[in-house]
Amino acid sequence: MQKINGVLQDAQWEKLEPLLVGRPGDSGMSGRDNRLFMEAVLWVALKSGSWSNLSPEFGRWRTSYMRFRRWTKADVWRRLCDNLADDQELLTILSAITRLGDEHTRQNTERSIRRTNVKIYDRALASSRRAAPQQIAADEHASSWVWLVSNDAQKEMG
Repeated sequence: MQKINGVLQDAQWEKLEPLLVGRPGDSGMSGRDNRLFMEAVLWVALKSGSWSNLSPEFGRWRTSYMRFRRWTKADVWRRLCDNLADDQELLTILSAITRLGDEHTRQNTERSIRRTNVKIYDRALASSRRAAPQQIAADEHASSWVWLVSNDAQKEMG
């Protein structure tokens, strides 16, 4: 486990570690280094605000971001807040991560809605183009019984 001089103190990590998913020995996949991941998330939540600006000492930013998204979808951050409500400092830190997760969820939802609306608009536009009346050639008018009847009616009136 790599230790970075980050936000988490050792005493806070000792409280947090047993509550995290992806520990060695858990069923399913386990994270390489949960503390490093937590420090990376805190670095983004409290300092940077952007995953692509994540310092290389935390590893590949895309890997951390995808794990962060999975944990956000699984509501891990809120459960950690609920379990650590007695530690105000840790709760403040986790609340910052929860806000970051909520913001990313909001942005992803808006992006998804915009994409869906564009697809709906494109389909409607294509449908209206197919339904638009086509120009009728002059020789088609002559063979049309509607044209013949209306043409005869105009001659009688005029």
